[in-house]
Amino acid sequence: MNTRNSLIAITSLTATFVALCAAVFSVTGIAKLFAGAALSAAIMASALELGKIVSISFLYQYWKEIPRALKSYLSVAAVVLMIITSAGIYGYLSSAYAKVAATPLQLSADIQATSGRIGSIEQDIKRKEDRLNQLISLRAQQETRLDQLVSRSTTGNNTTIRSAQSALTAADRNVTTIQNEISKLSEQRDSLRGITIGKQVEIETNGDIGTFVYIAKMFGVPLDVVVKWFTLIIVLVFDPLAVALVIAVNFLLKNKTEEKTLINNIENKNIIVSDEAFDKIQELIENPPEPTEALKQLLNKEDIIEHKEESASSEPYQVYVNRQIPGNDPQYYLRGDFDWTNRAMWEHDPIAVEYYDTRIKPRLKKT
Repeated sequence: MNTRNSLIAITSLTATFVALCAAVFSVTGIAKLFAGAALSAAIMASALELGKIVSISFLYQYWKEIPRALKSYLSVAAVVLMIITSAGIYGYLSSAYAKVAATPLQLSADIQATSGRIGSIEQDIKRKEDRLNQLISLRAQQETRLDQLVSRSTTGNNTTIRSAQSALTAADRNVTTIQNEISKLSEQRDSLRGITIGKQVEIETNGDIGTFVYIAKMFGVPLDVVVKWFTLIIVLVFDPLAVALVIAVNFLLKNKTEEKTLINNIENKNIIVSDEAFDKIQELIENPPEPTEALKQLLNKEDIIEHKEESASSEPYQVYVNRQIPGNDPQYYLRGDFDWTNRAMWEHDPIAVEYYDTRIKPRLKKT
C-alpha cells in the first residue's frame, strides 16, 4: 500500500471512529434529556447523526452541481445538527460529572458553610478582644486611682477606698470572663478549621475529580467553573473535528477519483500527451505522489497536445503525437520534407512556433 492509500485508510478510520464516538455521546445525552421516551429519542438522534454525515459528504462532492436551495438547506441543517450534537455531548459529559462529583460537591458545600461559621466566630473574637482591651485599660485606671486614694488616706479603710477596691475586683472578673469566652471561641474556630482541612483533603484525594481540583486551585476558581469550561472546550472540538475529518476523507477520495479519470482518458486516447508527459504518467501510476502534485504534473498545458471530449461517436480519433515522429528529433521541423500545413505536429512546440513565425511564415507570404 502506497503512502497516499495509507493516508486515505488512516483518515477514513479516524473519521469513522471520531464521528461514531460523537454520535454515541450525543445520542446518549439526548436520550437522558428525554428520559420519558429515551428509546425513541435515541433512534431519532441516530438518524439525525447519519443524515448529518451524509449531507456533509454530499455537499462536498457536488457543491457546484446541486441547486442553490438544496445547498442552502443542507448547509443550515448540517450546522444546526452540529449544534444539537454538541449539546448532546455536553449533556452526557455533565451528567457523568454529576455522578462522580456528588460527594465532593457536598463536601465543598460543607466547607463553605463551615467557613461562614468560622468567619462569624472570628468576628465575635475580634469584638471581645476589643472589649477586653477596653476593660484592661479601665482596670489600669482604677488601679491608679486606688493607689492614689490609699496614699492620701490616713486610716486606709474609708468608703471611697472600699468602693474603688470593689470596682477593681469587678473589673478583674470581667477581664477573666472575657478571656475565657475568647478562649472558648478560639477553640471552636480551630476545631472548625480542622474539620474544613479534613474535608478539603478528602476532596483532593478523590480519584475521580482530583485533577480538576488542582486546576481549580491553580486558577483560583470554583470546581464547577473549571469542569464547565473544560466540558465546553471538549464540545467545541469534538463534533467539528469529526465533520472536518469527514470532509478530509471526501477530499482525498475525490482527488484520487479525478486522477484515475485523467489517467483513463490518457490510456483511452481521449487526451493525447507528449512523450515527456507520458513518462511522467507511467511513473505516477507506479509510484503515485501526493494528489495535488500529481494533478499539477498531469495538467501542465505544455504537456497536453490535444483533448477530445468523450462522445458516442465511433469515428476514429486521429491526432499527431510527438512520439510518432521518427527518432523524436528535437529539431524535427528543420527537415526539408516537414509538413508545416499540419499544425497539430508543431503548434504546441514553442521553438517550432518561433521558427515558423521568423522563417517559414515570411517565406510563405512571398510565395
